[in-house]
Amino acid sequence: MKAYTLCTITLLGCLPGIPAMAQQLPRFNVEATCKEAQPLTPQDTNPYESCMRDETAAERQLRDIWSSTAEGLRTTCAREAQIGGTPSYVDMLTCLQVAQGTTPTVTPRRKPAQ
Repeated sequence: MKAYTLCTITLLGCLPGIPAMAQQLPRFNVEATCKEAQPLTPQDTNPYESCMRDETAAERQLRDIWSSTAEGLRTTCAREAQIGGTPSYVDMLTCLQVAQGTTPTVTPRRKPAQ
């Protein structure tokens, strides 16, 4: 009986941390995504660096708004940002901004059609 009580107390003690974990911003491997980046303009001579700069800025913005965004919207946009196998904070931020009716602050990068 003591073991059951101890397990129950331990389990209940962990529950408050579950919502906090669900609210964490997903971790994306943007380095791999940016290695495939294409120039957005003729002046974009280093698309990898431009992409990393955009992804870092988008991740920073997402950290500021993530916990105040509805969970369903976070889930939807996190999934959409991974479509095509190239996860992107820029895509996730754009998704959230469009869904909330605000103007996107960065231009999403897309691979050229093949």
